[in-house]
Amino acid sequence: MPTAEEVATFLAYELLRRGNYSASAGPVEVPALAEAMPAGHTEERELFENIDGFASLAVQSVGFEEGVDEPNVHIYLTRGSSRLINSLPEEVDGVPIRAHKMGAITVKPETAGAATNRANFFERNNRICCGSSCAPTSENCSGTFGAIVKKKDLGQLYLLSNNHVFAGCNHVPLDQPILSPSSNDGRADMRAPSEIGRHFEIHELRSGNPNFVNPCEAVLALARATDQNVITSWQGDPNNGYDTPTRVQSPISRMAVKKVGRTTGLTHGVVQARITTPAALTYSSKHFKSVVWFTNIWTVRARMGEVFALAGDSGSLVVTDDAGHAVGILFAANRPGDYGWIIPMPYVATTFGGLHLVGGHGI
Repeated sequence: MPTAEEVATFLAYELLRRGNYSASAGPVEVPALAEAMPAGHTEERELFENIDGFASLAVQSVGFEEGVDEPNVHIYLTRGSSRLINSLPEEVDGVPIRAHKMGAITVKPETAGAATNRANFFERNNRICCGSSCAPTSENCSGTFGAIVKKKDLGQLYLLSNNHVFAGCNHVPLDQPILSPSSNDGRADMRAPSEIGRHFEIHELRSGNPNFVNPCEAVLALARATDQNVITSWQGDPNNGYDTPTRVQSPISRMAVKKVGRTTGLTHGVVQARITTPAALTYSSKHFKSVVWFTNIWTVRARMGEVFALAGDSGSLVVTDDAGHAVGILFAANRPGDYGWIIPMPYVATTFGGLHLVGGHGI
Protein backbone atom coordinates (compact mmCIF):
# COMPACT_ATOMS: atom_id res chain seq x y z
CA MET A 1 0.00 0.00 0.00
CA PRO A 2 1.45 3.40 -0.96
CA THR A 3 1.89 6.19 1.57
CA ALA A 4 -0.07 9.44 1.46
CA GLU A 5 3.08 11.19 0.22
CA GLU A 6 3.48 8.68 -2.62
CA VAL A 7 -0.16 9.08 -3.68
CA ALA A 8 0.13 12.89 -3.54
CA THR A 9 3.29 12.73 -5.66
CA PHE A 10 1.56 10.43 -8.15
CA LEU A 11 -1.49 12.69 -8.47
CA ALA A 12 0.62 15.85 -8.80
CA TYR A 13 2.74 14.26 -11.52
CA GLU A 14 -0.35 13.24 -13.52
CA LEU A 15 -2.08 16.59 -13.09
CA LEU A 16 1.04 18.54 -14.05
CA ARG A 17 1.77 16.50 -17.17
CA ARG A 18 -1.86 16.82 -18.31
CA GLY A 19 -1.82 20.61 -17.94
CA ASN A 20 -4.37 20.73 -15.14
CA TYR A 21 -2.44 23.23 -13.02
CA SER A 22 -4.24 26.50 -13.68
CA ALA A 23 -1.14 28.70 -13.30
CA SER A 24 0.92 26.76 -15.85
CA ALA A 25 0.97 27.62 -19.56
CA GLY A 26 0.44 23.97 -20.45
CA PRO A 27 1.61 20.47 -19.54
CA VAL A 28 4.60 20.34 -17.22
CA GLU A 29 6.74 17.22 -17.16
CA VAL A 30 8.79 16.96 -13.95
CA PRO A 31 11.16 13.98 -14.21
CA ALA A 32 12.02 14.14 -10.52
CA LEU A 33 8.38 13.45 -9.65
CA ALA A 34 8.23 10.50 -12.01
CA GLU A 35 11.25 9.00 -10.30
CA ALA A 36 9.62 9.47 -6.89
CA MET A 37 6.35 7.78 -7.88
CA PRO A 38 5.67 4.35 -6.38
CA ALA A 39 6.38 1.52 -8.79
CA GLY A 40 3.82 -1.07 -9.79
CA HIS A 41 0.61 0.79 -9.00
CA THR A 42 -0.99 0.48 -12.44
CA GLU A 43 -4.53 0.08 -11.08
CA GLU A 44 -4.46 3.55 -9.53
CA ARG A 45 -3.17 5.04 -12.79
CA GLU A 46 -6.00 3.40 -14.76
CA LEU A 47 -8.57 4.60 -12.21
CA PHE A 48 -7.19 8.13 -12.35
CA GLU A 49 -7.29 8.23 -16.15
CA ASN A 50 -10.92 7.17 -16.21
CA ILE A 51 -12.39 9.80 -13.87
CA ASP A 52 -15.39 11.36 -15.58
CA GLY A 53 -14.78 15.05 -16.23
CA PHE A 54 -11.19 14.90 -15.02
CA ALA A 55 -10.05 17.26 -17.80
CA SER A 56 -12.10 20.07 -16.22
CA LEU A 57 -10.11 20.17 -13.00
CA ALA A 58 -8.10 23.35 -12.39
CA VAL A 59 -5.46 22.59 -9.78
CA GLN A 60 -3.40 24.86 -7.56
CA SER A 61 -1.47 22.19 -5.64
CA VAL A 62 -1.56 18.70 -4.15
CA GLY A 63 -0.52 17.99 -0.57
CA PHE A 64 -0.64 15.28 2.06
CA GLU A 65 -1.06 15.10 5.80
CA GLU A 66 2.03 14.34 7.82
CA GLY A 67 2.49 13.34 11.44
CA VAL A 68 -0.99 11.82 11.94
CA ASP A 69 -2.57 8.39 11.74
CA GLU A 70 -4.50 7.59 8.54
CA PRO A 71 -3.37 10.72 6.63
CA ASN A 72 -5.41 12.23 3.79
CA VAL A 73 -4.25 13.55 0.44
CA HIS A 74 -5.56 17.06 -0.35
CA ILE A 75 -6.12 18.43 -3.86
CA TYR A 76 -6.49 22.22 -3.92
CA LEU A 77 -8.55 23.53 -6.84
CA THR A 78 -8.78 27.04 -8.25
CA ARG A 79 -12.20 26.22 -9.66
CA GLY A 80 -14.57 23.28 -10.02
CA SER A 81 -18.23 22.49 -9.52
CA SER A 82 -19.52 20.50 -6.58
CA ARG A 83 -20.61 17.82 -9.02
CA LEU A 84 -17.11 17.54 -10.44
CA ILE A 85 -15.51 17.47 -7.01
CA ASN A 86 -17.93 14.79 -5.86
CA SER A 87 -17.06 12.69 -8.91
CA LEU A 88 -13.47 12.26 -7.74
CA PRO A 89 -12.64 8.95 -6.05
CA GLU A 90 -12.79 9.03 -2.27
CA GLU A 91 -9.55 7.08 -2.00
CA VAL A 92 -6.62 5.72 -3.99
CA ASP A 93 -5.44 2.32 -2.82
CA GLY A 94 -6.75 2.97 0.68
CA VAL A 95 -5.47 6.56 0.99
CA PRO A 96 -8.39 9.05 1.40
CA ILE A 97 -8.60 11.88 -1.15
CA ARG A 98 -10.07 15.29 -0.23
CA ALA A 99 -10.63 18.09 -2.77
CA HIS A 100 -11.03 21.76 -1.85
CA LYS A 101 -12.16 24.64 -4.04
CA MET A 102 -10.45 27.88 -3.02
CA GLY A 103 -10.38 30.13 -6.07
CA ALA A 104 -7.42 31.68 -7.85
CA ILE A 105 -4.57 32.78 -5.59
CA THR A 106 -2.74 35.99 -6.42
CA VAL A 107 -0.16 37.71 -4.24
CA LYS A 108 -0.73 41.42 -4.80
CA PRO A 109 0.70 43.61 -2.02
CA GLU A 110 -1.19 46.70 -3.17
CA THR A 111 -4.57 45.05 -2.40
CA ALA A 112 -4.13 45.15 1.39
CA GLY A 113 -5.99 48.42 1.61
CA ALA A 114 -9.00 46.85 -0.09
CA ALA A 115 -9.09 44.06 2.51
CA THR A 116 -9.76 46.60 5.27
CA ASN A 117 -9.38 50.34 5.64
CA ARG A 118 -8.52 50.00 9.33
CA ALA A 119 -5.19 48.24 9.63
CA ASN A 120 -3.87 46.72 12.84
CA PHE A 121 -1.13 48.63 14.62
CA PHE A 122 -0.16 47.43 18.09
CA GLU A 123 1.85 49.16 20.82
CA ARG A 124 3.05 47.89 24.20
CA ASN A 125 5.12 50.04 26.57
CA ASN A 126 5.31 52.64 23.79
CA ARG A 127 7.03 50.13 21.51
CA ILE A 128 5.74 48.81 18.17
CA CYS A 129 4.62 45.19 18.38
CA CYS A 130 5.06 42.34 15.95
CA GLY A 131 1.92 41.71 13.93
CA SER A 132 1.63 45.41 13.05
CA SER A 133 1.26 47.06 9.66
CA CYS A 134 4.51 47.89 7.87
CA ALA A 135 5.93 48.73 4.44
CA PRO A 136 8.96 50.33 2.75
CA THR A 137 8.72 54.06 2.04
CA SER A 138 9.09 53.34 -1.68
CA GLU A 139 6.06 51.04 -2.04
CA ASN A 140 2.31 51.56 -2.24
CA CYS A 141 1.50 48.51 -0.13
CA SER A 142 1.08 47.14 3.38
CA GLY A 143 2.15 43.91 5.04
CA THR A 144 3.00 42.52 8.45
CA PHE A 145 6.08 42.94 10.65
CA GLY A 146 6.33 39.27 11.61
CA ALA A 147 9.10 38.89 14.19
CA ILE A 148 12.41 40.11 15.54
CA VAL A 149 15.34 37.82 14.78
CA LYS A 150 19.10 37.61 15.21
CA LYS A 151 21.58 36.14 12.82
CA LYS A 152 23.89 33.40 14.03
CA ASP A 153 26.53 34.68 16.45
CA LEU A 154 25.63 38.34 15.82
CA GLY A 155 24.05 40.85 18.21
CA GLN A 156 22.30 43.01 15.60
CA LEU A 157 18.50 42.78 15.63
CA TYR A 158 16.61 42.26 12.37
CA LEU A 159 12.94 42.40 11.40
CA LEU A 160 11.50 39.41 9.51
CA SER A 161 8.75 39.47 6.91
CA ASN A 162 8.10 38.43 3.30
CA ASN A 163 10.04 39.51 0.22
CA HIS A 164 6.90 41.12 -1.21
CA VAL A 165 6.43 43.11 2.03
CA PHE A 166 9.93 44.50 2.67
CA ALA A 167 11.48 44.07 -0.78
CA GLY A 168 8.72 44.80 -3.30
CA CYS A 169 9.35 41.42 -4.95
CA ASN A 170 13.15 41.80 -5.24
CA HIS A 171 13.12 45.49 -6.19
CA VAL A 172 13.34 47.69 -3.06
CA PRO A 173 16.81 49.29 -2.72
CA LEU A 174 19.19 48.34 0.06
CA ASP A 175 18.70 50.49 3.18
CA GLN A 176 15.24 51.74 2.14
CA PRO A 177 13.40 52.77 5.33
CA ILE A 178 10.71 50.39 6.62
CA LEU A 179 7.82 52.16 8.36
CA SER A 180 5.23 50.97 10.86
CA PRO A 181 2.42 51.52 10.34
CA SER A 182 2.76 51.76 6.58
CA SER A 183 2.18 55.17 5.01
CA ASN A 184 -1.07 53.82 3.55
CA ASP A 185 -2.32 52.75 6.97
CA GLY A 186 -1.68 55.93 8.93
CA ARG A 187 -4.75 57.48 10.52
CA ALA A 188 -5.71 60.15 13.03
CA ASP A 189 -6.12 57.86 16.06
CA MET A 190 -2.68 56.20 15.95
CA ARG A 191 1.00 57.06 16.06
CA ALA A 192 2.34 58.51 12.81
CA PRO A 193 4.30 56.09 10.62
CA SER A 194 7.85 55.82 11.92
CA GLU A 195 11.00 54.01 10.92
CA ILE A 196 11.55 50.58 12.46
CA GLY A 197 14.29 49.35 10.15
CA ARG A 198 16.19 49.50 6.88
CA HIS A 199 15.82 46.96 4.09
CA PHE A 200 18.76 44.57 4.28
CA GLU A 201 18.54 41.12 2.64
CA ILE A 202 16.16 38.94 0.61
CA HIS A 203 15.35 35.37 -0.22
CA GLU A 204 14.75 35.96 -3.92
CA LEU A 205 11.62 35.20 -5.90
CA ARG A 206 12.34 33.10 -9.01
CA SER A 207 10.00 32.65 -11.91
CA GLY A 208 10.00 29.94 -14.57
CA ASN A 209 8.92 26.44 -15.53
CA PRO A 210 9.88 24.02 -12.72
CA ASN A 211 11.59 21.85 -15.31
CA PHE A 212 14.23 24.54 -15.71
CA VAL A 213 14.01 26.76 -12.62
CA ASN A 214 14.18 25.30 -9.13
CA PRO A 215 10.96 26.09 -7.22
CA CYS A 216 11.29 28.50 -4.30
CA GLU A 217 11.14 27.18 -0.76
CA ALA A 218 10.76 30.60 0.86
CA VAL A 219 9.85 34.21 0.13
CA LEU A 220 11.53 36.11 2.96
CA ALA A 221 13.24 39.41 3.65
CA LEU A 222 15.14 41.03 6.52
CA ALA A 223 15.31 44.63 7.61
CA ARG A 224 18.04 45.86 9.94
CA ALA A 225 16.46 47.28 13.10
CA THR A 226 17.62 50.89 13.34
CA ASP A 227 16.53 51.49 16.95
CA GLN A 228 15.88 48.44 19.11
CA ASN A 229 14.15 50.66 21.68
CA VAL A 230 11.14 51.35 19.44
CA ILE A 231 10.20 47.70 18.82
CA THR A 232 9.11 44.76 20.98
CA SER A 233 8.89 41.02 20.43
CA TRP A 234 5.32 41.08 21.75
CA GLN A 235 2.80 39.85 19.18
CA GLY A 236 -0.41 41.86 18.81
CA ASP A 237 -2.64 43.46 21.41
CA PRO A 238 -0.86 44.43 24.66
CA ASN A 239 -3.44 42.60 26.78
CA ASN A 240 -4.55 39.68 24.62
CA GLY A 241 -1.36 39.02 22.69
CA TYR A 242 1.70 36.93 23.51
CA ASP A 243 5.47 37.10 23.34
CA THR A 244 7.26 35.69 20.30
CA PRO A 245 8.31 32.12 21.11
CA THR A 246 12.00 31.39 20.67
CA ARG A 247 11.48 27.67 20.16
CA VAL A 248 10.80 26.30 16.67
CA GLN A 249 8.69 23.27 15.73
CA SER A 250 7.90 21.62 12.42
CA PRO A 251 4.25 21.89 11.35
CA ILE A 252 2.17 18.77 11.90
CA SER A 253 -1.16 18.13 10.20
CA ARG A 254 -4.18 18.92 12.41
CA MET A 255 -2.05 21.07 14.72
CA ALA A 256 -3.95 24.06 16.14
CA VAL A 257 -2.17 27.34 15.35
CA LYS A 258 -2.68 31.09 15.48
CA LYS A 259 -1.13 34.29 14.16
CA VAL A 260 -1.35 38.09 14.44
CA GLY A 261 -1.50 40.07 11.21
CA ARG A 262 -1.97 43.55 9.83
CA THR A 263 -5.41 42.88 8.35
CA THR A 264 -7.15 40.21 10.42
CA GLY A 265 -5.32 40.54 13.73
CA LEU A 266 -5.38 37.48 15.97
CA THR A 267 -6.83 34.46 14.15
CA HIS A 268 -6.81 30.70 14.63
CA GLY A 269 -6.46 27.79 12.22
CA VAL A 270 -5.42 24.19 11.79
CA VAL A 271 -2.39 22.98 9.84
CA GLN A 272 -3.67 20.81 7.01
CA ALA A 273 -1.16 19.52 4.46
CA ARG A 274 2.46 19.54 3.39
CA ILE A 275 3.13 20.28 -0.29
CA THR A 276 6.36 18.79 -1.61
CA THR A 277 5.45 18.91 -5.31
CA PRO A 278 5.45 22.16 -7.35
CA ALA A 279 2.71 24.63 -6.41
CA ALA A 280 2.20 27.87 -8.32
CA LEU A 281 1.24 31.32 -7.07
CA THR A 282 0.67 34.36 -9.29
CA TYR A 283 2.51 37.52 -8.23
CA SER A 284 1.35 40.94 -9.30
CA SER A 285 3.25 43.94 -7.94
CA LYS A 286 4.60 47.21 -9.28
CA HIS A 287 7.88 45.68 -10.48
CA PHE A 288 7.17 41.95 -10.66
CA LYS A 289 4.33 40.18 -12.46
CA SER A 290 4.87 36.46 -12.88
CA VAL A 291 4.07 32.93 -11.76
CA VAL A 292 6.33 31.61 -9.00
CA TRP A 293 6.50 27.89 -8.20
CA PHE A 294 7.03 26.77 -4.62
CA THR A 295 7.78 23.49 -2.88
CA ASN A 296 8.03 22.24 0.71
CA ILE A 297 5.31 24.57 1.98
CA TRP A 298 2.25 23.90 4.17
CA THR A 299 -1.42 24.86 4.10
CA VAL A 300 -3.38 26.15 7.10
CA ARG A 301 -7.16 26.12 7.18
CA ALA A 302 -9.21 28.54 9.27
CA ARG A 303 -11.44 27.23 12.00
CA MET A 304 -14.93 26.46 10.71
CA GLY A 305 -16.77 29.61 9.64
CA GLU A 306 -13.79 31.89 10.41
CA VAL A 307 -11.02 33.64 8.48
CA PHE A 308 -7.33 32.84 8.95
CA ALA A 309 -5.62 35.42 6.72
CA LEU A 310 -6.27 38.08 4.08
CA ALA A 311 -4.19 40.42 1.94
CA GLY A 312 -1.88 42.42 4.21
CA ASP A 313 -1.29 39.56 6.66
CA SER A 314 1.75 38.40 4.68
CA GLY A 315 4.78 38.05 6.94
CA SER A 316 2.84 37.02 10.04
CA LEU A 317 4.50 34.56 12.40
CA VAL A 318 2.38 31.41 12.82
CA VAL A 319 2.68 29.76 16.23
CA THR A 320 1.16 26.85 18.14
CA ASP A 321 -2.11 27.64 19.87
CA ASP A 322 -0.33 27.92 23.23
CA ALA A 323 2.30 30.24 21.68
CA GLY A 324 5.00 27.85 22.87
CA HIS A 325 6.58 27.24 19.46
CA ALA A 326 6.85 29.05 16.12
CA VAL A 327 5.84 26.83 13.18
CA GLY A 328 5.97 29.06 10.10
CA ILE A 329 5.77 32.39 8.26
CA LEU A 330 2.58 33.20 6.36
CA PHE A 331 3.15 34.27 2.75
CA ALA A 332 -0.16 33.87 0.89
CA ALA A 333 -3.90 33.38 1.39
CA ASN A 334 -6.91 32.79 -0.82
CA ARG A 335 -9.43 35.56 -1.36
CA PRO A 336 -12.09 34.34 1.13
CA GLY A 337 -9.34 34.01 3.76
CA ASP A 338 -10.11 30.47 4.87
CA TYR A 339 -6.75 29.12 3.62
CA GLY A 340 -3.21 30.35 4.19
CA TRP A 341 0.19 29.10 2.98
CA ILE A 342 3.19 29.04 5.29
CA ILE A 343 6.93 28.48 5.05
CA PRO A 344 7.88 25.97 7.77
CA MET A 345 9.87 27.59 10.55
CA PRO A 346 12.67 24.99 10.64
CA TYR A 347 13.50 26.00 7.06
CA VAL A 348 13.18 29.71 7.84
CA ALA A 349 15.72 29.21 10.63
CA THR A 350 18.30 28.02 8.09
CA THR A 351 18.01 31.06 5.81
CA PHE A 352 20.33 34.07 5.77
CA GLY A 353 23.09 32.01 7.36
CA GLY A 354 20.91 30.98 10.29
CA LEU A 355 18.20 32.90 12.18
CA HIS A 356 17.08 32.84 15.81
CA LEU A 357 13.75 34.25 16.95
CA VAL A 358 13.99 36.91 19.64
CA GLY A 359 11.63 36.85 22.62
CA GLY A 360 11.47 38.87 25.80
CA HIS A 361 12.47 42.09 24.02
CA GLY A 362 10.84 45.27 25.26
CA ILE A 363 7.87 43.52 26.83
